Amino acid sequence: MSHQGTFVVDAVVHAYNWLPDNYRVPLAKDFAEASHRLHSRMSDDRHRLSQDDYLVDWQPGPLAELMFAESDTDFAIYHAVPLDDYYHDGLISLAKGIEFRAENPHRTALYGNVNPLDGERALADIERYGTELKVDGIKFYPVRYHSGNSLQIAFDDRKLLFPMFERALEVGIRTVAVHKAIPFGRTAQAYYRLDDIDEAAAAFPDLNFEIVHAGMAFTEETAFLLARYPNVWANLEVTSTLIVNQPRRFAEVLGQLMYWGGPDRILFATGAHFVHPQPVIEAFHEFEIPADMVEGYGFPQLTPEVKEKILGLNALRLLGLDVEELRAAQAGDRWEQRKADRLEEPWTAQAGVRRAAA
Repeated sequence: MSHQGTFVVDAVVHAYNWLPDNYRVPLAKDFAEASHRLHSRMSDDRHRLSQDDYLVDWQPGPLAELMFAESDTDFAIYHAVPLDDYYHDGLISLAKGIEFRAENPHRTALYGNVNPLDGERALADIERYGTELKVDGIKFYPVRYHSGNSLQIAFDDRKLLFPMFERALEVGIRTVAVHKAIPFGRTAQAYYRLDDIDEAAAAFPDLNFEIVHAGMAFTEETAFLLARYPNVWANLEVTSTLIVNQPRRFAEVLGQLMYWGGPDRILFATGAHFVHPQPVIEAFHEFEIPADMVEGYGFPQLTPEVKEKILGLNALRLLGLDVEELRAAQAGDRWEQRKADRLEEPWTAQAGVRRAAA
């Protein structure tokens, strides 16, 4: 629990593997370097890593130290990623997420990765995720790369995606998350739009649809989805980091989402280790919607109660978890003891990452 008394949930964390031995295609190197450039833009001077320090292979132990010893994060949702068309382990492997959760059972939820183009194998994966691994959600990407071409995966594809959603519900999975807004590499921007969400959200009212990177692009479309579909959620992974170096841009995004959809389905997330989570958390605690936007656009005020919802309570409600039960389970654990007096220095956990051979 943070020094402000707010229970903080980071709704997307990753143990990336950016090392060259993980590259499956030459474009993987370009994507890795582009990610570091984005990290540099979204980080303040104290928390910005060099390319050599950023492009490493994070392990579950160091990730836990980053989240729970170096920041005010109380709970993290690990998203595995299915990018095995670019990276041998998918970039963020499910195996690391399983280990991360096993080591921190009262502080972690897990989303399994799915590639719908795998057909029956994808359906079997979803079955295993629900019945054996007991994941809390599943993660999709809107595009796959094959033989130099980008293949779209649309959520309104009734033949390909709807059977995946049906299987998820059958095995008790109630949330699907999809990467949107930020194009991954040299691919069509149109595939990262939100036009495919409407029919899926309407057809599956009992399934929660989580738009990841909400507001980095297509802000109005995201806001209108929130307004019309009570099962659509806005996940602020990467978007939240605008608060550090582009706070007015962040105010425009958050203000629109709250104006049209209210504050109850907005999830705080950083994507760590994409950035260090602590400066984003601290900035959000202090952040206010500028007065001219409140007066001129009618944006709601960012009250302490609303901040508590976005920083953690909304995510717990999505997961079906009780904040007081979690606080009791975490009381006196190793992470609470380690940061009892103060947070550990940023990027101390870097000592445990795997680096490229010299």
